Amino acid sequence: MERKLFLFFIDVVVTLIAGIFALFVRFGFDFLEMGKYNESVYIYVAIASAVYIINGNYSIIWRYASPKDFLLVFRGSFIAYLSALAFFYIYRDIVLPRSVGMITFLGSYVLLITARLFYQFFVHISKRSEKKIVVIGAGDAGVMITNELHRTGTGRVVAFVDDSRSKIGRRILGIKVDGPINKVMDVVHLYDADEVLIAIPSATGDQIRKILKYLNLDKVKVKILPRVEELLKDRVELKDIRDLSLEDIIGRESVKVDLETISRYIRDKVVLVTGAGGSIGSELCRQIAKQMPKRLILLGRGENSIYEINEELAESFPDLHIDRVIGDVENEEWMKTVFKRYSPEIVFHAAAHKHVPLMEENPYEAIRVNVFGTINLVKNACEFNVERFIFISTDKAVNPTSFMGLSKRIAELYVLSNTKECVTKFAVVRFGNVIGSRGSVLWKFKKQIEQNKPITITDPRMKRYFMSIPEAVSLVLEAGAYTYERSLYVLNMGEQISVEQVARTLAKLMGKSEVEIIYTGKRPGEKLYEELFYEYEIPVETYHSKIWRVKESPIFSRDEIEFMAKKILEHLQKWEINEALKIAKKIIPELNIER
Repeated sequence: MERKLFLFFIDVVVTLIAGIFALFVRFGFDFLEMGKYNESVYIYVAIASAVYIINGNYSIIWRYASPKDFLLVFRGSFIAYLSALAFFYIYRDIVLPRSVGMITFLGSYVLLITARLFYQFFVHISKRSEKKIVVIGAGDAGVMITNELHRTGTGRVVAFVDDSRSKIGRRILGIKVDGPINKVMDVVHLYDADEVLIAIPSATGDQIRKILKYLNLDKVKVKILPRVEELLKDRVELKDIRDLSLEDIIGRESVKVDLETISRYIRDKVVLVTGAGGSIGSELCRQIAKQMPKRLILLGRGENSIYEINEELAESFPDLHIDRVIGDVENEEWMKTVFKRYSPEIVFHAAAHKHVPLMEENPYEAIRVNVFGTINLVKNACEFNVERFIFISTDKAVNPTSFMGLSKRIAELYVLSNTKECVTKFAVVRFGNVIGSRGSVLWKFKKQIEQNKPITITDPRMKRYFMSIPEAVSLVLEAGAYTYERSLYVLNMGEQISVEQVARTLAKLMGKSEVEIIYTGKRPGEKLYEELFYEYEIPVETYHSKIWRVKESPIFSRDEIEFMAKKILEHLQKWEINEALKIAKKIIPELNIER
């Protein structure tokens, strides 16, 4: 309240000064003539003061004022001028020369704006951070984030760096644009900058890698804005700035999907996501929420992870109807209750045990959750007439050498097998490793680097496919739109990357140029490299270059697969591993689990 009164007092004073100045302009040093109109100026100031309050001049927090707020001040000044004209027209005994009124209006507006700009300037100076930032990218994102940094005083942008010849040498927001980008370290040294911010949301992994070649991570901190696909709004904010990650270097690809097609099958539908608190499941929820479903059901076993994704979605999509369900997909009675209560029209099944070595030690649990959880959901999908069912699989299901891979392959075959009287369209989407998933070896590498320990890798020849989580999920949603009666889709993961190379890149990102690597030997169930297809699987191009469709006709029916899976589970429960594998090999002849 005190600040509002103080600002009101300033406005009254500057409006009075504007009126006195107008009289001086009109009459010069003829103070006697000026005195005849003092009363008129006071009345103008009184009318203007009332209008300022009614106009809402003091409802604005001026340290954060935008151009739109300054237009509001103009509106108030102009209304005050018109109101004064009306008053003097009605009460003709009191006269205000027209030139004096016009000059008072223009002068008061200029002084009102000037007072607020000075206020912003002094607040900015008093709160300005000493952190000096060089922004790579003089586009819209770079300009927006610079405004945010200066407005909040959390950092001072000292230079832009860009490759555009039309921008180099010019100024944006009073800040010089240097370039090209390969000279960025010269700019950092010139301004003694503390941090470099890569503000190019559309940049691909190749472009980020190229920029990093020009940066010395031992000398300067590097931060980045997320990809366009990750932004849930049209503008960037301070909270969007994050540390450079491995995903930005390896998996940051610009994936274009047909959002209209995706929206067409999701909009206004009831969508159920299993494993909604996991890495893939939570990203599915984020991207599905953008398509405005009628209802989104978050199903998972971990209450904390479901709570976290719900909180995030509730903040970003306040109008979205979200339901939270805690439960195990293998619990037959509970899943039937869930389907009966919510009547989902689309199901994305991402819930699974994924950790290969851990499932080697717990094969019963791998089959119980990954196989029978899927069987349970498929049965309910058919019983309750779900429109589409999309099952998330893995490249480890190809020629499996582990129980995790075995369980996912059996689940694949069950989903793709023939069934009678089921209207649901089923799809399996198979892809490799995603960067940033829980339980990933990258988390272990990061922890080892933070603790200054050697990085442990099982074998120097080990390679893996890597894709960012947002990219993989975008393609899963697109594949869901292609779904026929029963379809297997495989994502184009590009080339396999050396795990050792990934570890060294991660170390460099964390400021460790040199790290010790120890090779521990291949663990049970691990492959040196991954495969996306069986020899007999023939990939066919789809509408998207990164999605293949595979024609596959399982030789067993769903009832036969379920019967054999039950036998496998019974043997595993008694720890009769070899007996379980004998049955499994009937379903998957390519199985190669060493025991």
